[in-house]
Amino acid sequence: MTVTTEATKRHYDEPPLEEAIFELFVRPSGSRFAEQGERLAKLLPAYSGKQESLEDFNVFFKLGPGKSVAQGLNHSARRRRLWNPEQTRAVQLGAEMCTHNVRKPYGHFEDHFDAIKQLFATYLEVMEPQQLGWAGQRYINIVKLPSESSPSDFFEIYPRLPTSLPQRHRHPPFAVQVETAEFEQGNVVVNLSLLEVRAAIAVYAIDVYARSSDAVGLDIDALMAWQRLAHSAIGKSFELTITNNARKLFKEKP
Repeated sequence: MTVTTEATKRHYDEPPLEEAIFELFVRPSGSRFAEQGERLAKLLPAYSGKQESLEDFNVFFKLGPGKSVAQGLNHSARRRRLWNPEQTRAVQLGAEMCTHNVRKPYGHFEDHFDAIKQLFATYLEVMEPQQLGWAGQRYINIVKLPSESSPSDFFEIYPRLPTSLPQRHRHPPFAVQVETAEFEQGNVVVNLSLLEVRAAIAVYAIDVYARSSDAVGLDIDALMAWQRLAHSAIGKSFELTITNNARKLFKEKP
């Protein structure tokens, strides 16, 4: 995987990337999704592998003075997920959104650019949404560190603790969220979280997420121009998050 920063391009032989997600959220046109979903599936022959029907659920809780907790479950959006035969890429489709998901091995952003553009263009043509909600780009990285190591040696955004305190991995839940970049019509937030501590390793997630404003609009060329800007900002944000020790861990190649 190659990450582009302002000064240089960095290549890692063993990048921590688990999944990249390219999102498009819209205000639905009001049409029923079942028929349109079938049409979309036929227009996306690259995703002819496993198909899944998904349904979101909204869970809500109410707590009043002197009252017990009341909880409820509302049915929400129905979606379809289509995989390519190798199950390395997927698209998720719904009345209000579509995403392009890429599992490792990822390669490079340019390897997926045309597929993302085709997906978004097809979705816009079939669904005819009224308005953009937002576009998004997300990179989920999983980092495994020796349990006896100090996390601040690998993560620039990990809190610097006083030397009098143990410099060790705190047991979950632990999370740090930092806004790392602003760019034209968007911003980037990095979430660093400790997932688990085993006998010999500590497992962290670096979740880097860029989100647009609705000013981008629904023009396909504008959407893809934004994805390029977002990718550059995400690369810079990732590099701001890690130290040279992490780069050695990911086997940076000059």
